[in-house]
Amino acid sequence: MAKVAFLYSTFPRKTETFVRRELRGLAKLGFYPDLYSLWGGKKTWEGREVRLFPKRKLFALFYWIPYWAMRKPLEFRRTLSNLWGISCPNLQNFNETFLGLGFALVEARNFERNGYQLIHGVWATMPATAAFAVSRLTGIPFSMGAHAYDLFRKGGDWLLPTKFKHASFIRTSSKSSVRRLQMLGVEEERIKFIRRGLDHRTERKSFEVGESGEPLNVLSVGRLVPKKGYFHQLEMAYLLKERGIAFNWSIVGSGRLLKSLRAEISRKNLSENMVLLGARSEEEVREIFLNADAMVFTGIIDEKGDRDGIPNVIPEAMEAGCLLLGSIYAGASEAFVDGVSGFSLDPRDWEKWVDILDDFVDQPDQYISIRKKGIRHARENFDILKTARGLLSAMDKAMNTNENE
Repeated sequence: MAKVAFLYSTFPRKTETFVRRELRGLAKLGFYPDLYSLWGGKKTWEGREVRLFPKRKLFALFYWIPYWAMRKPLEFRRTLSNLWGISCPNLQNFNETFLGLGFALVEARNFERNGYQLIHGVWATMPATAAFAVSRLTGIPFSMGAHAYDLFRKGGDWLLPTKFKHASFIRTSSKSSVRRLQMLGVEEERIKFIRRGLDHRTERKSFEVGESGEPLNVLSVGRLVPKKGYFHQLEMAYLLKERGIAFNWSIVGSGRLLKSLRAEISRKNLSENMVLLGARSEEEVREIFLNADAMVFTGIIDEKGDRDGIPNVIPEAMEAGCLLLGSIYAGASEAFVDGVSGFSLDPRDWEKWVDILDDFVDQPDQYISIRKKGIRHARENFDILKTARGLLSAMDKAMNTNENE
């Protein structure tokens, strides 16, 4: 089996469920890439070694900078010239870029010795910067992931156009991101549209809603950040309460909006109906999905241009049998067929969301077919083995192309 290195910013990270699922899917196919974590993480994951990068190694740059400047003067100069020609978007990207470059300068010789045939930067930021720089210094081809955060943020990444130009392929997981890559000038044959997969199947015991007089259970899952549109959900909850509908609305996730959301829930007198559950493990979220009647995703485009592609939680909720109400923005509604396996709505039009939830309570049996079609759609389109095979095929093609050149 080919020898490939996967580069992460931090691995494992609690919120990045899809990357762990993908590794499990690849393992089922007999493929075990070496795992590198550039910024913290754990030394092992599910019995596999994670190669953490000690920051003290950066002191060795005093040796490696002149080494590579003499050994690969042209590539060394070209890589740095890309930075001087573009203004840095922000301090965070400045730090990530130079850590990625520092990692590359220090570790590139080890990558040569290890005989890697491909380096894959899982994220388009620091990991892809490191993969790109190692590739320029060693000649090992590299590939990268690029998702909504990387592609739509105002300012973006310092080296993003350069990385796109030199990557063997760019993997993305939503059609909206594919279109964005094409707009940025990436050739169609180098764009690999591969969904994020699910590696489990759940079994819902009942499709009853408000059984035995219980309230409607509404759920939302995601980081507490502006692009998730949580304040629209508070308006919807307020309307539900005004209509006299009994409901519980749970929000799973942590983030910087926690205090402001908590304050707004209190101001609207929704504390008896809405609860902020904080972050939960994969297993806990799976159980919460099975106990929810409806999943609401109100993603928006925030002031920095950031938005979601297809959040992992959408196919997860569908697979668990929740009625899915999703935003029209970015790639969220790609995960289902509007009116068939879910509903695609404008988060600003609160009444329409509430109308569906109201009707769902009154006529739950009318929605069982939609929920079951959602289960089938999620299982057919987000199967982890299917998505893992797609990524493995893209990597094989990239390595074979490089060998033939």
